[in-house]
Amino acid sequence: MSDQNKNYIKKINLNYKDGENLAEFISYERQAAIHDLINENSFSINEDNIEGPYIIEIEISDNVLIVNITNDNQSYSQVHRAPINSLKKTVKIYHTACNLYFDSIKKGSIDKIEEIEKNRRNIHNEGADKLIKITEANFTMDHNTSRRMFTLLYSLYI
Repeated sequence: MSDQNKNYIKKINLNYKDGENLAEFISYERQAAIHDLINENSFSINEDNIEGPYIIEIEISDNVLIVNITNDNQSYSQVHRAPINSLKKTVKIYHTACNLYFDSIKKGSIDKIEEIEKNRRNIHNEGADKLIKITEANFTMDHNTSRRMFTLLYSLYI
């Protein structure tokens, strides 16, 4: 990330249940999303004079997305909450699409992978768009950042 643009996520932590048993593909998706997010993102707080870079901690509790945001110089620390009821159906459909995609890869069903991936990508974009909507009062992120955040939300929710 550029030093001139301070509106980005520097570090991200996920709070999840100890002993959480993730499917291999969900664990892979989570790690890829964290890697991609840290390497390229656009994120800012919707308050005056608050600059990053930001350190973010995410968890889900009782269908509420909890995002603890601190900036690098510790001048800002706030917990933001957003109900995710509107995302539940999208997350479940996305999970089904991911299962289908990874099962097709394992079985070598190449003929349908492109169609399945296109469907999965569309669902992912829908989830990212909904995530932007439910968090826009607190912070702003671009579409790619939201896609990666949706993947993390998905990995915590499933």
